[in-house]
Amino acid sequence: MKLASTAIVSALLGLLITAPAFASPDVYVVNFRHAKDIKSQQLDSQLSTALNIAQVNAEEVVIDTTTAAKWEKAAHDAFNRDIVPVFNKWVGLPGFAAVVDAKSKTIIGCIDATRTTTDMANDISTMTRSANGQPRMTQASTSVAGSPCPATFNQPPR
Repeated sequence: MKLASTAIVSALLGLLITAPAFASPDVYVVNFRHAKDIKSQQLDSQLSTALNIAQVNAEEVVIDTTTAAKWEKAAHDAFNRDIVPVFNKWVGLPGFAAVVDAKSKTIIGCIDATRTTTDMANDISTMTRSANGQPRMTQASTSVAGSPCPATFNQPPR
C-alpha cells in the first residue's frame, strides 16, 4: 500500500514539474457581445485575428449576454479574473471591447468594429505596451489608440 501511494505521489509531482507554466496575461480584452447585435458580429469577426496579428500577451474575455446561461458564465469569468467592476460597468451593452490592464485592473482603452483589423491589432499592441509601462508610440494625428469607450451603461443604485 505504501509503495502504491509513494508511486502516485511521485507521478503527480512529476506532472507538476513537467507541466507548462501559464503566464498571466498583460491585458484582458473584454469583448462585450450579444449574438443578435450587428456591431458584435462585426467585432467578433475581426477581434481574434487582430489579437493574433498583435502578438501580445493578451487574453480575450467574452461577456456574452445572448442567453441567461452565457450571462452567468460571463459573470463567473469576470469574477475569476477580478474584473467585476468592468463587467458591471458595461454588461448588457454589446459591440465593443475594453482593454484592461491585468495587474492593476484599470481600463486602458476600448476598441469597436469601426476600426480595421490591422488598426485593432496596432491599438491592442499599443495598449499592452502601456500596461507594461512602456511608452505609447502614437502618430501626431492621433491622440490615443483605440476607440472612445462608451458611457457607463449601468449606474449603481443610490
